[in-house]
Amino acid sequence: MPFGLLISVFGYGQKIFSEGTIVYQVSTSVHGQPLQSDVKSFQQIKGSHTKVDLVSSVGKTTTIFNSREGEGAILQAYGAQKIMIPVTKENIQSRNSKFDHVVFEYLAETKNILQYNCTKAIATLEDGTQLEVFFSKELLTDNTDIGFQFGKLPGLALEFTSKLGERTVTYTATSINFEPVPIQNFDLPTSGYRLLNYDESQKKR
Repeated sequence: MPFGLLISVFGYGQKIFSEGTIVYQVSTSVHGQPLQSDVKSFQQIKGSHTKVDLVSSVGKTTTIFNSREGEGAILQAYGAQKIMIPVTKENIQSRNSKFDHVVFEYLAETKNILQYNCTKAIATLEDGTQLEVFFSKELLTDNTDIGFQFGKLPGLALEFTSKLGERTVTYTATSINFEPVPIQNFDLPTSGYRLLNYDESQKKR
Protein backbone atom coordinates (compact mmCIF):
# COMPACT_ATOMS: atom_id res chain seq x y z
CA MET A 1 0.00 0.00 0.00
CA PRO A 2 1.44 3.41 -0.94
CA PHE A 3 2.58 5.50 2.03
CA GLY A 4 0.13 8.27 1.29
CA LEU A 5 -2.87 5.95 1.07
CA LEU A 6 -3.86 5.77 4.72
CA ILE A 7 -7.44 4.76 4.11
CA SER A 8 -8.28 2.59 1.17
CA VAL A 9 -11.84 2.12 0.01
CA PHE A 10 -12.81 -1.55 0.32
CA GLY A 11 -16.40 -1.14 -0.80
CA TYR A 12 -19.11 1.43 -0.66
CA GLY A 13 -19.00 3.05 2.76
CA GLN A 14 -16.15 0.83 3.95
CA LYS A 15 -12.58 1.81 4.79
CA ILE A 16 -9.51 -0.22 5.65
CA PHE A 17 -7.99 0.99 8.90
CA SER A 18 -4.33 0.17 8.24
CA GLU A 19 -2.67 3.09 10.03
CA GLY A 20 -3.70 5.42 12.81
CA THR A 21 -4.65 5.64 16.48
CA ILE A 22 -7.80 4.70 18.38
CA VAL A 23 -8.37 5.92 21.95
CA TYR A 24 -10.74 3.99 24.22
CA GLN A 25 -12.14 5.17 27.55
CA VAL A 26 -12.12 2.24 29.99
CA SER A 27 -14.92 2.23 32.57
CA THR A 28 -15.16 -0.26 35.45
CA SER A 29 -18.09 -0.87 37.77
CA VAL A 30 -18.94 -3.35 40.55
CA HIS A 31 -22.56 -4.06 41.43
CA GLY A 32 -23.42 -1.20 39.08
CA GLN A 33 -21.33 1.30 41.03
CA PRO A 34 -18.61 3.03 38.96
CA LEU A 35 -15.00 2.59 40.05
CA GLN A 36 -11.99 3.76 38.03
CA SER A 37 -12.77 6.29 35.32
CA ASP A 38 -9.26 7.55 34.58
CA VAL A 39 -8.16 4.50 32.56
CA LYS A 40 -7.56 4.85 28.82
CA SER A 41 -6.34 2.52 26.11
CA PHE A 42 -4.39 3.86 23.14
CA GLN A 43 -4.14 1.53 20.14
CA GLN A 44 -1.71 2.44 17.37
CA ILE A 45 -1.49 0.57 14.07
CA LYS A 46 0.97 0.86 11.20
CA GLY A 47 0.67 -2.04 8.79
CA SER A 48 1.92 -5.14 10.60
CA HIS A 49 2.92 -3.10 13.67
CA THR A 50 0.58 -2.71 16.64
CA LYS A 51 1.03 -0.92 19.95
CA VAL A 52 -1.52 -0.89 22.76
CA ASP A 53 -1.05 1.27 25.86
CA LEU A 54 -3.31 0.74 28.88
CA VAL A 55 -2.77 3.84 31.03
CA SER A 56 -4.09 4.60 34.52
CA SER A 57 -3.08 6.77 37.47
CA VAL A 58 -1.03 3.89 38.92
CA GLY A 59 1.00 3.01 35.83
CA LYS A 60 1.03 1.68 32.28
CA THR A 61 1.09 -1.61 30.43
CA THR A 62 2.22 -1.52 26.79
CA THR A 63 2.09 -4.32 24.23
CA ILE A 64 4.19 -3.83 21.09
CA PHE A 65 4.11 -6.45 18.34
CA ASN A 66 5.25 -6.85 14.74
CA SER A 67 3.16 -9.59 13.14
CA ARG A 68 5.42 -9.76 10.08
CA GLU A 69 8.52 -10.51 12.17
CA GLY A 70 6.55 -12.43 14.81
CA GLU A 71 8.12 -10.64 17.76
CA GLY A 72 7.49 -7.91 20.29
CA ALA A 73 7.24 -7.29 24.02
CA ILE A 74 4.95 -6.44 26.91
CA LEU A 75 6.19 -3.48 28.95
CA GLN A 76 4.97 -2.90 32.50
CA ALA A 77 5.77 0.36 34.28
CA TYR A 78 4.26 0.79 37.74
CA GLY A 79 6.05 3.14 40.09
CA ALA A 80 9.76 2.36 40.12
CA GLN A 81 9.18 -1.14 38.74
CA LYS A 82 9.73 -1.49 34.99
CA ILE A 83 9.55 -4.94 33.41
CA MET A 84 9.92 -6.06 29.78
CA ILE A 85 8.49 -9.42 28.73
CA PRO A 86 9.61 -10.46 25.22
CA VAL A 87 6.84 -12.21 23.25
CA THR A 88 6.71 -14.34 20.11
CA LYS A 89 3.94 -14.98 17.62
CA GLU A 90 3.18 -18.19 19.52
CA ASN A 91 2.83 -16.25 22.79
CA ILE A 92 0.38 -13.81 21.20
CA GLN A 93 -1.59 -16.65 19.63
CA SER A 94 -1.74 -18.38 23.02
CA ARG A 95 -2.92 -15.19 24.71
CA ASN A 96 -5.64 -14.70 22.08
CA SER A 97 -6.55 -18.40 21.84
CA LYS A 98 -9.74 -17.85 23.86
CA PHE A 99 -11.12 -16.17 20.72
CA ASP A 100 -10.24 -19.08 18.40
CA HIS A 101 -13.71 -20.62 18.52
CA VAL A 102 -15.76 -17.54 19.33
CA VAL A 103 -19.36 -17.59 18.14
CA PHE A 104 -21.06 -14.29 17.26
CA GLU A 105 -24.77 -13.60 17.54
CA TYR A 106 -25.65 -10.47 15.59
CA LEU A 107 -28.54 -8.44 17.01
CA ALA A 108 -30.79 -5.75 15.58
CA GLU A 109 -29.67 -3.15 18.14
CA THR A 110 -27.49 -0.37 16.74
CA LYS A 111 -25.84 2.81 17.96
CA ASN A 112 -23.71 5.60 16.56
CA ILE A 113 -20.16 5.87 17.88
CA LEU A 114 -17.91 8.63 16.55
CA GLN A 115 -20.29 9.04 13.61
CA TYR A 116 -19.91 5.38 12.63
CA ASN A 117 -22.95 3.12 12.50
CA CYS A 118 -22.37 0.21 14.85
CA THR A 119 -24.14 -3.14 15.17
CA LYS A 120 -24.42 -5.06 18.43
CA ALA A 121 -23.10 -8.60 18.69
CA ILE A 122 -22.86 -11.09 21.54
CA ALA A 123 -19.55 -12.95 21.43
CA THR A 124 -19.59 -16.32 23.19
CA LEU A 125 -16.21 -17.87 23.94
CA GLU A 126 -15.49 -21.59 24.18
CA ASP A 127 -15.67 -21.47 28.00
CA GLY A 128 -19.11 -19.87 27.89
CA THR A 129 -17.93 -16.34 28.66
CA GLN A 130 -19.92 -13.69 26.81
CA LEU A 131 -18.97 -10.20 25.68
CA GLU A 132 -21.17 -7.46 24.27
CA VAL A 133 -19.61 -5.77 21.25
CA PHE A 134 -20.63 -2.83 19.10
CA PHE A 135 -18.71 -2.93 15.82
CA SER A 136 -18.79 -0.91 12.63
CA LYS A 137 -18.83 -2.57 9.23
CA GLU A 138 -17.72 0.79 7.85
CA LEU A 139 -14.23 0.19 9.28
CA LEU A 140 -12.21 -2.92 8.48
CA THR A 141 -8.65 -3.89 9.33
CA ASP A 142 -6.22 -6.14 7.55
CA ASN A 143 -4.21 -6.73 10.75
CA THR A 144 -5.72 -9.87 12.26
CA ASP A 145 -3.43 -9.72 15.31
CA ILE A 146 -5.50 -6.93 16.88
CA GLY A 147 -6.88 -8.46 20.07
CA PHE A 148 -9.84 -6.08 20.06
CA GLN A 149 -11.17 -7.83 16.96
CA PHE A 150 -12.13 -10.93 18.99
CA GLY A 151 -11.17 -13.27 16.21
CA LYS A 152 -13.14 -12.81 13.00
CA LEU A 153 -15.42 -9.89 13.84
CA PRO A 154 -16.55 -8.43 10.45
CA GLY A 155 -15.78 -4.84 11.39
CA LEU A 156 -13.86 -2.71 13.86
CA ALA A 157 -14.99 -2.97 17.50
CA LEU A 158 -15.68 0.54 18.84
CA GLU A 159 -17.26 -0.54 22.13
CA PHE A 160 -17.12 -3.80 24.06
CA THR A 161 -18.14 -4.93 27.52
CA SER A 162 -16.94 -7.91 29.53
CA LYS A 163 -18.18 -9.19 32.88
CA LEU A 164 -16.31 -11.18 35.51
CA GLY A 165 -18.56 -11.91 38.45
CA GLU A 166 -19.94 -8.58 39.63
CA ARG A 167 -17.26 -6.58 37.82
CA THR A 168 -18.09 -5.00 34.47
CA VAL A 169 -15.47 -3.41 32.20
CA THR A 170 -16.43 -1.37 29.14
CA TYR A 171 -14.11 0.01 26.44
CA THR A 172 -15.63 2.85 24.40
CA ALA A 173 -13.83 4.52 21.49
CA THR A 174 -13.55 8.27 22.05
CA SER A 175 -11.40 9.17 19.03
CA ILE A 176 -10.06 7.71 15.80
CA ASN A 177 -7.11 9.39 14.12
CA PHE A 178 -6.00 8.30 10.65
CA GLU A 179 -2.78 10.33 10.68
CA PRO A 180 0.52 8.47 10.04
CA VAL A 181 2.10 6.87 13.11
CA PRO A 182 5.91 7.31 13.38
CA ILE A 183 7.65 3.95 13.04
CA GLN A 184 9.77 4.88 16.06
CA ASN A 185 6.67 4.48 18.23
CA PHE A 186 7.03 0.73 17.81
CA ASP A 187 10.68 0.54 18.90
CA LEU A 188 11.42 -1.58 21.97
CA PRO A 189 13.47 -0.01 24.78
CA THR A 190 17.09 -1.14 24.99
CA SER A 191 17.62 -0.26 28.66
CA GLY A 192 15.82 0.65 31.87
CA TYR A 193 13.68 -2.48 32.06
CA ARG A 194 14.17 -5.76 33.92
CA LEU A 195 13.71 -8.71 31.57
CA LEU A 196 11.20 -11.40 32.50
CA ASN A 197 10.53 -14.62 30.60
CA TYR A 198 7.01 -14.91 29.17
CA ASP A 199 6.33 -18.27 30.83
CA GLU A 200 7.48 -16.89 34.18
CA SER A 201 5.23 -13.87 33.74
CA GLN A 202 2.23 -16.17 33.29
CA LYS A 203 2.99 -17.91 36.59
CA LYS A 204 2.90 -14.57 38.40
CA ARG A 205 -0.59 -13.67 37.16
